[in-house]
Formats: sequence, structure tokens, C-alpha cells
Amino acid sequence: MKNKYLKGAHLSERKFKEILRLFADDLTATQIANISGVSRVTINSYLKKLRHQIARYCETLHPLPTPVVAYDSRHSDPHADHDSGTLVAVKPEVDRIIKPVIFGICRLSDRLHTEILPDVSRSMIHAATRGRSVLESLGAAERLRRFNGLVDLGQYRLYRLGNQSSDTHQMDDVDAFWGLTKHRLAKFKGLNRNTAYLHLKECEYRFNHRNDDLFMVLLELLKTYPLTLS
Repeated sequence: MKNKYLKGAHLSERKFKEILRLFADDLTATQIANISGVSRVTINSYLKKLRHQIARYCETLHPLPTPVVAYDSRHSDPHADHDSGTLVAVKPEVDRIIKPVIFGICRLSDRLHTEILPDVSRSMIHAATRGRSVLESLGAAERLRRFNGLVDLGQYRLYRLGNQSSDTHQMDDVDAFWGLTKHRLAKFKGLNRNTAYLHLKECEYRFNHRNDDLFMVLLELLKTYPLTLS
């Protein structure tokens, strides 16, 4: 069955668009399954692939030089032409992260970006927010200065970084993003650590397109980078 958005699927393009629209409306997998008539297992599979594609796209726009989440060529398409704009598969290293899950938020130009920070501890966050020089010996001060805020998911708390607080517009966006993310993650009533990265990137994507028709934005993304079941 031909479906230019989902290669190898036994699902019509029309039905897939219905699922995609429900996803754009931020419904849960259970709600999407009930409305579309497609099994929950199938919906979960499609949403996971969609979130991976969103994460890959967000990584191509990442402005920071050495993101913690690394690309893993073992998970890439061996036939892909990486010089022609093909998205490279990304392997979230969340499964290696010790508690708590901490991520940084930065706003550059008109976009907001996030990065999971597996080597940052709560004590380092506290030191950064107080401007303590002890961070210099840990090699983290300069890195943390790139962010407008840090979030400790274990405490569901946003920490503003003092050196960025003078930019009201930036911090307004950071606060708004954290409000959206906190609300969305609360729906899951507990977040699987292995999918934390994917949900974070989905929140980033939704926030950066908050003034757009997300359904149309997703269609354009999948026209260029269709999902595949293989």
C-alpha cells in the first residue's frame, strides 16, 4: 500500500494522516488508538518512530558544539548519503544516565534548544546558580554558561542561571517552555528514563512550532524524511 509518509506500512496514507493529526493535537497513544481504530501496539510503534525522526531533526539544528547525545553510526542507514541532507540516526544515551535526569535549555535567535547533561549533578547546579567558582575545577562552569536554565527532572524544577537573568525575553521563553514540558510529561504519570530524550525533543519541537499548524509542519518533515518500518 503506497504511503509516502510511512514506507512499508500496511496502512493507507489517509489513515496515517488521521493518526498524525491526532498526534499533533497532543493526544495520548491510548486516545489515538481509540479514535483511529488502530491497535495500541501499532500506534506506540508509529509514535516512537515519529519521535525519533523529530529528535533527529532537532539535532541537525543544535547550535552547541559537542552535544552530549551522540550520533551512533551503527544505527544509521548504511546506504544513506549523509552529504545530501539525509538525517543521521541518533542514539540517546539516556539509558546510561545516573539519576537525576538533568537537561539544559538555551535560546538562540528565534529557537529554543535542549541538551541532556549526564555529567551534571544537583550540587553542580546549585553551585552554578550561586556563581561558585568551585565549578571551574570540575570543568563545568564554561559549559553551563551556555544555558539560560537547567532542569532537574527528578525534582521537576527549573533553575535559572544568574548570568542569563538579565535577558527577560530569553527567560520568558525558557519559563514558557518549562511550563509546556512539565504539563506534557505529567500526563505520563512517570517517565521512562529510556524515552526521556525523545519526549524532551518532542517538547522542544512543539514549542518551536507553537505558532504554526503542527500537523502541516509534521507533514512537511515526513515528506522529506519519511518514516520506515524496516
